[in-house]
Amino acid sequence: MADVLERIHRFEREIEMAGSQTVESPFGVGVLEPTLPRRHDSNYLLVEQLPLGAGAQELAEEAERILGGAGLEHRAVMCFDARLGEKLEPQFKELGWNVRRHIWMAQLREPEKSADLSIVEEVAEADLRPGRTAEIIRYPWGSAAVAQQLMEAKVLLAERATTRFFGVRVDGEIVSWSDLYVAQGVGQVEDVATKEAHRGHGYATAVVLRAAREARAEGADLVFLVADGDDWPKELYRKLGFDTVGRLTKFFLTG
Repeated sequence: MADVLERIHRFEREIEMAGSQTVESPFGVGVLEPTLPRRHDSNYLLVEQLPLGAGAQELAEEAERILGGAGLEHRAVMCFDARLGEKLEPQFKELGWNVRRHIWMAQLREPEKSADLSIVEEVAEADLRPGRTAEIIRYPWGSAAVAQQLMEAKVLLAERATTRFFGVRVDGEIVSWSDLYVAQGVGQVEDVATKEAHRGHGYATAVVLRAAREARAEGADLVFLVADGDDWPKELYRKLGFDTVGRLTKFFLTG
């Protein structure tokens, strides 16, 4: 299990959460991507060690130095270590920061649930933009500008990994979708969503299982995804053979 988590951490650092610039830090490393200033997962402080006596206040100041110094509006601190994230959570909450708990889930066993994969088709990234933009704008933090940068991140990611996109159409409209990123013998299923009016039909199950199957066909011997630790989809993913192997904690201020 340790090897699985180590490979996922490397994939996240070098592929999905990579930036074009790094800044040295006594706490780890600052990651920056100037072309995507609104994407938190491309601009953040990654905490890899916490010196004795240091805590959220010192990390917040370091995020200010790195992200503020780069002219960014948001502040984001990422923690790949579950125990460290748990320790820092109450401290960041006291500072007024937002906390989001994510879990890494790896498909380490056969799915308990099946789906008709013939309803899933491979599509172009541009085909998913209208639906994704509409979903992003629904969130309190969403806007057209944020949506555009999140879409542009997928184009940039294609320079580091094989990227593919899958969707289910109903009456000509793509109503459910997912991404697949493959590199380093690892496949990540990402950005799974189904439009609210079309939920409950098994479309998300189908796109996830299709993406996982294609990842293995591409040579990935490890397939994982990131789920919200406080939301219901993680229960669906468990039925699809994914088990929790680690935790990613994000501390942030939106600016």
